[in-house]
Amino acid sequence: MDLSCEIFVSEREFNTHGEAVALMGNLGSRLSVLQREGALAGYQVVTLVVPGDFEEEDIDRDLVEAVTLGRLPAIYLNLTFHTASPKVQDEELRSLFATAGMVLALRVKPSGASPHSVAPGPDQGI
Repeated sequence: MDLSCEIFVSEREFNTHGEAVALMGNLGSRLSVLQREGALAGYQVVTLVVPGDFEEEDIDRDLVEAVTLGRLPAIYLNLTFHTASPKVQDEELRSLFATAGMVLALRVKPSGASPHSVAPGPDQGI
């Protein structure tokens, strides 16, 4: 079974760590439902608060900072899909992405295809 993934990063500047954590929790709740329904193979959602979080969570700092311009806290989200499945179409998730300012930072294709970075843009959400 081929899998592909998309990595999203929050472009939005959060006022507090708590604000980012609350939004991360909302994203995680919705993604859990989508995973149980089979729309997603898996996901990882992390709030990055201090520079040490990149190493602790094994997250590519350059990838995140290309979107955040170094601002923290930020939300990092890795969505994994079954390649044969249709693209997730979920209005609640789309709304959460808009609130968080999530932009596509990287898409990894199946079967050993090379990952490629995607320049952040306003219409590259889920």
